[in-house]
Amino acid sequence: MKIDKENKSTYKYFIVPGSCILLLIILWLATTETLIPLYRNREYDVLIYNMLGIPVILFGTWKIIYGAWVFFKDSKTLFSNNTLLENMMIIRNKTANKEDVKRARIENTKLLLSGWRKAFFILIWGFVIILCGGIIINLKMIIG
Repeated sequence: MKIDKENKSTYKYFIVPGSCILLLIILWLATTETLIPLYRNREYDVLIYNMLGIPVILFGTWKIIYGAWVFFKDSKTLFSNNTLLENMMIIRNKTANKEDVKRARIENTKLLLSGWRKAFFILIWGFVIILCGGIIINLKMIIG
């Protein structure tokens, strides 16, 4: 991920430490609320499934957050595109020709879908990874 000089201090002093603190809180809660009680109840197989599944879910969550960041960044780039803005003016113009409005809508839809493709792909994979982590955690219930 490329960071420009303006956002470097924000990234360095707020995003990275905030992310680390959030990760530590999640790991602390997962340990104290899930892993330790499973260990005390001698449910070692479920403990192992949870120890494998929780990092997978955290990775999937990171993918979703990263996908949202890519979506935001690509949206910012898209809405600085002159073609998109000109088409928006045509669409909003009440006196515009219907064919021009239709062409502008189709062109804007293509621009938006092509610009957001990478972010949607990352988001979908994040959800799939979380689903896999949930399956890993619940393997004992699934298998029986």
